[in-house]
Amino acid sequence: MFKNVVDLINFIESQKRMNPKVSLDRFRKICEIYGNPQNGLKYIHVGGTNGKGSTVSFIKNTLRDAGFNVASYVSPYVIEFSERISYNDKFIDDKSLLEIGNYIVENYYKFEELDMDKPSFFEFVTLMAFIYFSRLENLDYVVLEVGLGGILDATNIITPLVSVITNVNYDHMNVLGNTLSEIAYNKLGIVKEGIPLVTIYNEEIIDQIKMHTSKLNSDLIVVNKDDINDLDLDFKHTSFSYKEFKDVSLKLLGRHQAENAAIAIEVFKILKNKYNIKLDIENLYQGLEKTIWPGRLQVVHTDPTVLLDGAHNIDGIRRLTEFIKDVKADKFVKIIFAVSSNKQKEEMIEMLESVTDEIIFSSFHYKRSDTAVNLIELSHHKNKRVEDDLEKLVQEAKNDKEKLIIFCGSLYFVSELIALFNPKNN
Repeated sequence: MFKNVVDLINFIESQKRMNPKVSLDRFRKICEIYGNPQNGLKYIHVGGTNGKGSTVSFIKNTLRDAGFNVASYVSPYVIEFSERISYNDKFIDDKSLLEIGNYIVENYYKFEELDMDKPSFFEFVTLMAFIYFSRLENLDYVVLEVGLGGILDATNIITPLVSVITNVNYDHMNVLGNTLSEIAYNKLGIVKEGIPLVTIYNEEIIDQIKMHTSKLNSDLIVVNKDDINDLDLDFKHTSFSYKEFKDVSLKLLGRHQAENAAIAIEVFKILKNKYNIKLDIENLYQGLEKTIWPGRLQVVHTDPTVLLDGAHNIDGIRRLTEFIKDVKADKFVKIIFAVSSNKQKEEMIEMLESVTDEIIFSSFHYKRSDTAVNLIELSHHKNKRVEDDLEKLVQEAKNDKEKLIIFCGSLYFVSELIALFNPKNN
């Protein structure tokens, strides 16, 4: 029995990150031990390489604006562990977290009786979320984010109202495969018989997606980037039009957020038209506009403008550099980069160096962090240096007038920086 949340979270974090899997039968059995808490709930299931968290939040806020009670499950967290599991506008409270965590551990003897391995880290947290959601008395919907891939992800034991794949790109290739087709196959594993799929157009895999959804008799709704028009970007908002939806306004920054919002619009249409859920156009506009999501092109200081971005793979960095090109004008750009050692670092650095006037390599405290010394060896920029003192970098950024400053490369990195910048005081 754990007596405080800190000890419980330390225990959860110490669990194996992944158990070898060839099917989801083991996790179904785990859930069965706890009474199948995942059953009987209405889900929207969101997978993809990037943009999952933002899309979850767009969908959740649209439903919330219509007065529904909505839970969500996301990963990873940016500031605190409890961000993973939320109900309406609040993260899971410490009392519930502790009670559910102890309830799971108290039943570990059943795993020994069944000669089963105990839950991995992600299985434990997903089980916690299912148990928490099952105990909410007035819950209407759950917006559930896929952890990794799709076909063997622990979240994939549910049948949703709608499946979403935000995009398919290169990340976690050691698990998902080295080709876009292999990665797409894995992510398409969340598509269920007769359940509509919303995704964004990708010429390289669109035929594969069409074939897969056709086989499952699932309606396929594809967001085409050409339908996103009148795009207006700055450091305070993103606005655009999509099909018949004119002058959509977002607090989230970047043209990629317009794409995520367009996906959320298509989900809105399915929920309204296929499932007759009482949603008005005002709920959509207001829900999208209200959405904030920490660590994604988040402005944490003005004069100078300082942004934090958790972009941590090729596609994320591409979207970041796209945004920089859209807004930089004649500003001097300075990028501070830290990244996990297992990422495609050389390609990411090359992309960042194409848009920056100065690059600084750093690191973060999580064990996966690469060293700044290793990273600078991959750089070909004329104006580069190493600095591991984050407090020094933050103070330097605040005093660096008339520049555009971006910290990026990892959500772990961003998590440490948010605490140092303390945006509420800016």
